[in-house]
Amino acid sequence: MNVEELDLQELCEFLIEAKRKTFAKDGPRVPSKSQLSKNYLYERGDFRYEDQYFGEFLDVGEEIVWFRGVPVWGMGYRGGMLEGYENLASRTFTLLKKALMIPEPAFPIRGPRTLVEGEFKYKNTPIGDLTSFTGSEEIELNGEPIYFRNYIGGLIFGKYNK
Repeated sequence: MNVEELDLQELCEFLIEAKRKTFAKDGPRVPSKSQLSKNYLYERGDFRYEDQYFGEFLDVGEEIVWFRGVPVWGMGYRGGMLEGYENLASRTFTLLKKALMIPEPAFPIRGPRTLVEGEFKYKNTPIGDLTSFTGSEEIELNGEPIYFRNYIGGLIFGKYNK
């Protein structure tokens, strides 16, 4: 496959759709690839999205998008509740999922730049673009950080997608 066949706008639209139908919406999980992992899968047309992560309060995971059977985009991430705030995990992850349902259309890797709900505030700070990026997100309660996440990713190039 030649990477020029991949339309970035179509990739953005697929990412938004896939994220809205999996973790952010408490979509159905697929059987785990590895013991104790949580896995989501979404497919449409030539695209396939996989999300696998390990952990509950603090997790590590990856998202991969396949196009015509070849991995073309990916993101690794790590984060979760800061120590001492685990009792707020349910409320925090409810806000996180709301944020993930409304990503920036041209850069749908996580949520919007900010989202405020009551005393909770979600902040996303991406650097780069869909093809190559790093970033972090944070959730605060009354101005105090209680959750964090770091992420990195972009397009994948290899012998099967030049």
